[in-house]
Amino acid sequence: MFRSAAHLRFLAPRLAPPRFAPPRFALPALALCPLLLAVAGPAAAQGPVPAETTAPRFSFAPVDGGALKLDRETGRVSLCAKGPTGFACEAVPDTRDAYEAEIARLQSELDRLRRADARPLPPPLPPPLPPGTLPPPAATPPGPDTMDLDRALAYAERFYRRLKSMIDELRAPSGQERM
Repeated sequence: MFRSAAHLRFLAPRLAPPRFAPPRFALPALALCPLLLAVAGPAAAQGPVPAETTAPRFSFAPVDGGALKLDRETGRVSLCAKGPTGFACEAVPDTRDAYEAEIARLQSELDRLRRADARPLPPPLPPPLPPGTLPPPAATPPGPDTMDLDRALAYAERFYRRLKSMIDELRAPSGQERM
């Protein structure tokens, strides 16, 4: 491997192990180690700083025929489904906006009707009487007199006779018996 002694002398300094010489800053650094451990010890005991986790902006929920996509920042909901050209998301109409618009329209119509019909309301009904008590006699309305009853019965009799004659006229041509 080595050809001659001269060659060995040439290679010897290169093959010898290096001599160890401590650097000049080693002693002061060793003196600062206990101080650094005293300061860094409590910080290391607190554990690692957790990385901030942020929720994704969109969340998906499976439904029949696709998936619902919820935008967590705006609250919009879209239905994502596979179509002839691939997947597409269409915004789902917000029924709450429609309900609120309908409520506002009905409220304005109610206000308009209240202004147009500014008649005073009838007085409230008196409270009901307790069970077992009769109302005072002055509170009962007067009954119909006999002339009113006679007129009503005469009207009903005329109505019945006229109806009977119409039915008889309709049955007579066909040969059925008369009433």
